[in-house]
Amino acid sequence: MSPFRPKRVLFITDVEPGELNVFLATAQSLRDADITVEIHLATPPGFQDDVPAGATYHQINGLPLMQAVEDHFTRKQNGPTFPLSFIQPPGFKNTRKAIKDAAAVHMPYTGRQMVDLFASIVNIVREVKPTIVVVNGYMAAGLTACFHLNVKFICLSPKSIKEFAASDQPRGASLWKFPALFSGFSYPVPWHKVLLNAYYVRFTAKAFKKDPQRKDVQSYLTAHAVLRTPMDLIRRRPENVKILVASLPQLDFPLKVPAHVVCCGPIIRQPVSVWVSEPDLAGWLAEGRTIYVNMGSLVKMTEDQAVELAKALKIVINELDKQVEKGRLQVLWKLRKYGAYSVFLPGCRIEQVLCQAFQQDRIRVKDWVQADPLAVLRSGSVVCSIHHGGANSYNEAVVAGVPQVIIPAWTDCYDYAQRVEYLGIGKWGTRNTKNGWSAQELSTKILAVLVGQSSIAVKKRCNVLKQICEFSGSGADCAALTILRECEQ
Repeated sequence: MSPFRPKRVLFITDVEPGELNVFLATAQSLRDADITVEIHLATPPGFQDDVPAGATYHQINGLPLMQAVEDHFTRKQNGPTFPLSFIQPPGFKNTRKAIKDAAAVHMPYTGRQMVDLFASIVNIVREVKPTIVVVNGYMAAGLTACFHLNVKFICLSPKSIKEFAASDQPRGASLWKFPALFSGFSYPVPWHKVLLNAYYVRFTAKAFKKDPQRKDVQSYLTAHAVLRTPMDLIRRRPENVKILVASLPQLDFPLKVPAHVVCCGPIIRQPVSVWVSEPDLAGWLAEGRTIYVNMGSLVKMTEDQAVELAKALKIVINELDKQVEKGRLQVLWKLRKYGAYSVFLPGCRIEQVLCQAFQQDRIRVKDWVQADPLAVLRSGSVVCSIHHGGANSYNEAVVAGVPQVIIPAWTDCYDYAQRVEYLGIGKWGTRNTKNGWSAQELSTKILAVLVGQSSIAVKKRCNVLKQICEFSGSGADCAALTILRECEQ
């Protein structure tokens, strides 16, 4: 009789919070579902969270993705650590430039750096000898190692269904129906933009394939393995490999879902109450209806952008103050700055706009909020979530039933801005000005989800999607059960 071998699951991901949290939530659900499973977690340096109880942590030797992105664009642009094209308005010239830069963001490593990551992951997989590897679907080094070792693996992603299913749509819908990267087109693509959209889609495929950095990486890897990227999950995916996504069909554009894509629903870690993590903030939130501004962990705001948003918030507060029966409106704003500028210093540009609101303690601007975003959204006080269009920010607002105003930051962020408008749960805050910011447009969109006839419909739709998520159950539990089933096959 062969000795009993416990199920052993190795999670491999980067340390970017939006993606890491999905893995940590799934790992915890896996432990809750079957305590006999051995759980291992591997990330590059920078992991500062709590390892799930009983799990074993392994550090991958090499640069985290966002550090590599910052280094790449610092060298390339001799200044900003993110692509300048990402914050320029879409248009033929800049859209092409942004697409090329997006290819570099997906593969910012030098050949030497990728070899280091790949070799480290290979060593960890061989050491752990997992029953199955759960790898981040956007982590090229992890995918390359899994393909190369021919181990049983499954992909996990916080992204939408569309990211992995668009190419499987009938009648070539990926070319004419879904907006291309950085096009700024609405969904479905207007008929007079279809040819240009198809051009952008094909240009994207070509740009990602011929990206100079990718070629450099492949030349270094040639002696070790064939480079694998997220594109290989679409075109050369092994038949038995499933992709778990943190979404539901009801939260996405209308799509035919391929059999290998498993729609788990939002995968979100259960937060500690704000009353526990930040009692002072919880008390302040309870004082009135709150607009929550959180542009994620990666987006940094220039002073000009911050001033325009401050002006928009002032317009909204002044307008709502006219409706006394609505009660006090206040703002919690998590602000990460690009460059050095003041917020509270008397006479500075932002203070000049928000001086009165600061004096009344109606706007709190912080560079860090200790409380979990979902805990803030579920506090019962938040009436609008303003964010950059990240997958987690979108999902957190959906499960909390909070209307959204999205200011897209890059690539798939445009998709989420289009989703909230298509689904009727919010507004695209910069649709007319694209990536240019206008206080007038932003305030109009915020007011549209807060007051008036349109806000009633938005709130109803938000409640419907919240109930759908509740009925579907925990996305993390769904992902964990799928992983267990794959272990047993």
